[in-house]
Amino acid sequence: MRILNNKYAKNFDFVMFFTVILIFVIGIANLYGSLSINHKDFFDPYIVKQIIWFLIAFIVMFIIITIDYNIFIEIAYYIYGFIFILIIAVLLEGKIAHGASRWISFGMFSFQPSEFMKIALILALVRYFTFRKDKNSYSIKELLIPFVMIILPVILIAKEPDLGTALIVFFIGITIVFIAGIKRNAMMILTGIALFAGPLLWFRLKPYQKSRILIFLHPAKDYLGAGYNMMQSEIAVGAGRFFGNGFGKGSQSTLNFLPAKHTDFIFSTFMQQFGFLGGLILIGLYFILIVRGYNIVYRTKKLQGFLLGGGALSIITFHTIVNMFMTVGLLPVVGVPLPFFSYGGTSLLVDMSAVAILLNIAMRRYKFQS
Repeated sequence: MRILNNKYAKNFDFVMFFTVILIFVIGIANLYGSLSINHKDFFDPYIVKQIIWFLIAFIVMFIIITIDYNIFIEIAYYIYGFIFILIIAVLLEGKIAHGASRWISFGMFSFQPSEFMKIALILALVRYFTFRKDKNSYSIKELLIPFVMIILPVILIAKEPDLGTALIVFFIGITIVFIAGIKRNAMMILTGIALFAGPLLWFRLKPYQKSRILIFLHPAKDYLGAGYNMMQSEIAVGAGRFFGNGFGKGSQSTLNFLPAKHTDFIFSTFMQQFGFLGGLILIGLYFILIVRGYNIVYRTKKLQGFLLGGGALSIITFHTIVNMFMTVGLLPVVGVPLPFFSYGGTSLLVDMSAVAILLNIAMRRYKFQS
């Protein structure tokens, strides 16, 4: 029986599930508190849309949990191919906003196919390595196909342009490859290629992308121009001090000084309202979520579950670390959302799907124990 029944349900990780719910609820409250001072309305479009997306993601989560994850692996190449075609469609006919073509629209909603590539790539790579389960490590030649599967969508996503998502997709793919195993000589060759290619990629970056990296190194150099976002984010975080300014009293967000306050810099708005103490509590919730995910992956005995869980966990981990580090000035500004917290339907759907995959693996863990 490959569909959910009671013997699977007893292994359901309620701690992980309710941690996600709690983070989302705090995120909705924070989203309301960050609204402009003259437009405090719980039925604001940002809040209404986010709740609707959460309900959709909640349904998708339980669909994923209900079905044996091996079924998704069996159809992985079809999922990968479909999302790949959608990304090409975005480049040709996608909705353009802020100078980038990243979205496909339907009615009042839009979604980013590039976000779904994170899940599709994980499934495709797991399928590839699962059929070679007799191997513990791979040579450069044997990794050629996985690297093509990673690089092709990364190039297309970077052309949208969406460098942040492209880098996350790349590192998620590389994480799966490392978990699967790489021969020592192959590791040395890849390290050499990375060191050589890094400087060359600089010349392929667009001017605004170069500016973000340079401003990261010297944020005060152009604080009214390219460095404005980072400076306002750091001001918001610092202004919160230990206990915060209070709910709905974050000046940088309510007075609209902070750009992307609902998405990329949502953590900054939270820190200004609730301070260092609130930030520690939120970080603690993410820590619980990641540790529970790691525990699921670590205890999984089946190769496909181990690889799939590792990939799903990498989505949550990379998103959390990159977003938080970016908002406090420890990484360059890139468009990476904070899981379950930032406004955005597609990212929320992908993050909920990643958690659903981990819960799915945990519920069927007993199948793999001797």
